[in-house]
Amino acid sequence: MPLTGDVPLRFEDTPEMQLSLRMRDACSAVLCEVFGVELQAIERFGTDHPLFILDREHAIDMRIRLRNGSYLLGQEKVLSFKFYKYRTFTIEFWQNRNTKEPGEFFKIASQFYLHGYANSHENGFVEWKILDVLKLIDWLKCCGLDKLDSRTRPSGGSRAAFLPIGYDRIPQAFIHAEWKASS
Repeated sequence: MPLTGDVPLRFEDTPEMQLSLRMRDACSAVLCEVFGVELQAIERFGTDHPLFILDREHAIDMRIRLRNGSYLLGQEKVLSFKFYKYRTFTIEFWQNRNTKEPGEFFKIASQFYLHGYANSHENGFVEWKILDVLKLIDWLKCCGLDKLDSRTRPSGGSRAAFLPIGYDRIPQAFIHAEWKASS
C-alpha cells in the first residue's frame, strides 16, 4: 500500500478509489441503460456492506436486480483519461507481485465486468465495455500461469501487477455491450 510520509494511505484515499467515486453516477447510468433497470436496482458492496465479503473473496462489487427479480453480479473499474492512449482492459493479476499473492484474476466470480476510461473532465466516459467474465476467463484458460505472468505490468503506486488485454484484441463475442465517444 502506498505510503504518505509514515502514514499508510487508506484504500479509500487512493487516486483510483477517488476516481471511482467521482465516476459512480456515470457507471450507474451505463448499468441502468444496458440492463434496463432503475438506479435503486444497483446495490454496491462497500466495506461497510454485509455482502462486502463477496468483493474480498470473489471480486464481486455489486449486484443488479433485474425487473424479473433475478440478480446479475458484477465488477466495475474506471481508469483515468491519462491512460486512455493504451485502450486496454486491465485486471489485477497479482495483489503483490513480489510475493505472487493472487489478485482479482484468480478469484473473480462476477458475471460481468464494466471497464472503461473516464473522459478528461472525469464526469463521464470516453469509452466503456461490459465483458462477459465467464467467456473471458474461459478464453484465457489455455494460457499457462508463466505466460500470463510474463504479460503482467506493475501497477503504479502499489505492489500489484495487472494483466492488460488490448480492447481491440478482445473477441467481440465476449463483449455484452460497448460505447465509444465519437472522435
